[in-house]
Amino acid sequence: MLTASARTTTTTTTRTTTDSDGTTRTVTSTETDYGPESDWKKYLPTVNGIFRGQYQQSTADGEGRFRVRNARLKVTGNVMPMVGYVAQVDLCDKGKMKILDMYITLRPAKGLSIMMGQERVPFSVESTRGPNEYHFTDISLVGKFGNLRSAGIKAGYRFAKCPLYFEGGVFNSSDLDNHGLWQHQLTYSIKGNYKTGCGLRPELAFMSRVPGATGIRINQYNASLSWTYGGFFVEGEYIMRLYTNDYHRTSHAWNFFVDYGWPVDWKWAQRMSVQARFDGMTEAITGFIDDNETDDLLPERKRLTLGTTASYNCGRAHLDFRLNYEKYFYPESVNGIKADDNDKLVASMILYF
Repeated sequence: MLTASARTTTTTTTRTTTDSDGTTRTVTSTETDYGPESDWKKYLPTVNGIFRGQYQQSTADGEGRFRVRNARLKVTGNVMPMVGYVAQVDLCDKGKMKILDMYITLRPAKGLSIMMGQERVPFSVESTRGPNEYHFTDISLVGKFGNLRSAGIKAGYRFAKCPLYFEGGVFNSSDLDNHGLWQHQLTYSIKGNYKTGCGLRPELAFMSRVPGATGIRINQYNASLSWTYGGFFVEGEYIMRLYTNDYHRTSHAWNFFVDYGWPVDWKWAQRMSVQARFDGMTEAITGFIDDNETDDLLPERKRLTLGTTASYNCGRAHLDFRLNYEKYFYPESVNGIKADDNDKLVASMILYF
């Protein structure tokens, strides 16, 4: 008997044997052929990792520290021709373990993906980058408005005949690790981007959420434009945050940076690059309301960052050596600035594969 599927072919054989004592037995054997190597190999999982170690030296008060900023492991794979999965854990996010992504991907049609589980909310170019895609030692200030993961469902569609991509979804408003909270308020987001033939890539996005499912609803609008030309990469991004019921005046965040790289022929590096960034934000609130009906305030600030990066590649493995200096500018009325948000020198090693 032969049974066949897209992945395997199973052959079942039945025969009769006689033992030395005259007993007759029926023996059934089964052999499975898993088909061509390319057929079964596509179901093997892929493992990726990102490790970031840092030393930070505050130039405001002279204190310093070492830390592991990230130690991420990500497993992706397929279990059926149209079904895949993603699992990503950060084993050491500033000393704490976090479950980042755990979702199923369904591809019912060409160009269409449906993802359900805990995942990245589609909003902001800078916020949706992984640490291996950063141009600086850490994310820009627009990340304070747009960096969000939650449990929910989203769909993405990439057009076949033009480089246009849309992605949108519905998510819990509760915290990342709180999947048990029943809630009336949900998070909604959508984004779209287009890649032109001259290296330009515009993107627009919208997100509406109630932080913690018990705060105030915040609506955010996002626009960005990036340009790639030779060794140059230039990007600008803007976010406008509006609070319902005039709870707080409208907040703004922006990021503009330039990255220029060139090849080198050194034993420990194949590419050098320099970076410059100017980002900032006006006064904002997080939107989380506690029992005393108070909200965390994010003070107005601007920042200038200068950096350089040496990159070494070996197959799938990449190692970056990065040095940044961050200079902050606050209004005179802002007091009690923490070292995390003040002038500092940062040296980092980033390994990803």
